[in-house]
Amino acid sequence: MVTIQSIFPQYNGCLVQLILKNDDRGVNMQKSILIENAYEGNLKNISIEIPRNQLICVTGVSGSGKSTLVLDTLYQECQRQYLETTGYQGIKKPGVTRITNVSPAIQINQHHTNRNPRSSVGTMTNIYTDFRVVYEKISQRPCANCGQSFAQNEGKESYVNVKGEYVSFVECPHC
Repeated sequence: MVTIQSIFPQYNGCLVQLILKNDDRGVNMQKSILIENAYEGNLKNISIEIPRNQLICVTGVSGSGKSTLVLDTLYQECQRQYLETTGYQGIKKPGVTRITNVSPAIQINQHHTNRNPRSSVGTMTNIYTDFRVVYEKISQRPCANCGQSFAQNEGKESYVNVKGEYVSFVECPHC
């Protein structure tokens, strides 16, 4: 088995939680992100397997390819695959032979754009609003009159002006 140190020979440490791809180990492909022959920037045909559903730390000295691997290769391909499913075409593919088992991703930079101490990843990326809308639309709620549960999309939505602001109400389909 090849060690991580052979990927970045100038670094005597390690890349935490990164395991090189080795086809004869019989790894469950759905549990790992596979990057084959990454040659973007200063990467030299690196093939690597990254476990999914775990916190992964990539460490190394300056110029060892950390940002190129994570941002310019993996993140770029996650975004490209996601945007192509929504109909966007012509997005530049990163310098890699193949990347499999990826999901849509968000990128969070180190600099603070908002000095509010109550800011979170959700508020900084604006994904909070998207999640709120999704959960609002798929939620089940009980009717105040009859007590039966119904989904948001089953009832008729209406708006009422309350003190100068429009408030949305969903009428129960059972009443």
